[in-house]
Amino acid sequence: MDKIKTIIDKEWAEVFKNKLVLFSVAFLPLLLTVMPLIILATTQSLTPEELASGGAGTPDEFFGDLCIGLSEADCAQVFLLNIFTLMFMILPIMIPVTIAAYSIVGEKSTRSLEPLLATPITTAELIIGKAVAAVVPAVLATWVAFSVYLLGVRLMTNAAIFAKLVAPMWLLAVFLVGPLLAVLSVC
Repeated sequence: MDKIKTIIDKEWAEVFKNKLVLFSVAFLPLLLTVMPLIILATTQSLTPEELASGGAGTPDEFFGDLCIGLSEADCAQVFLLNIFTLMFMILPIMIPVTIAAYSIVGEKSTRSLEPLLATPITTAELIIGKAVAAVVPAVLATWVAFSVYLLGVRLMTNAAIFAKLVAPMWLLAVFLVGPLLAVLSVC
């Protein structure tokens, strides 16, 4: 276990020196947090007629039970927020792939892969260490970004809209399925 922790510490020290990797770990969560909040702020001023002007019918026709007890404008916001919440499932896939790819490419380009393979660690310890080093930052970045997103939505919407967003389905998706996706993305 100490060998795996050493590999994780070494990976984080090397990977986060690279500005491109650091940018990808920070930019994507920032983008997926700020963009929905900006769009939410701009759509709040639209009237129900403007929201329904797409000619696709009323929101009730599309969402059924999701919009019970909500106005058309609130229903449209719930729809937008559900789409944006789904985008948070991209983070636990993209971030570890970026980190893991740089981990191997960085080892190869700095010529430290061969000495690393010559150390007294098993292949399993090396792979587990590199995988955990890629997954943990992705999961933490996803959870922090999603928490900021939830806070922003709570401050910008009413309680009925927020209640639809914090449904158990979305919480399970982000906090349980997200880490599983992160693990699968590097395995």
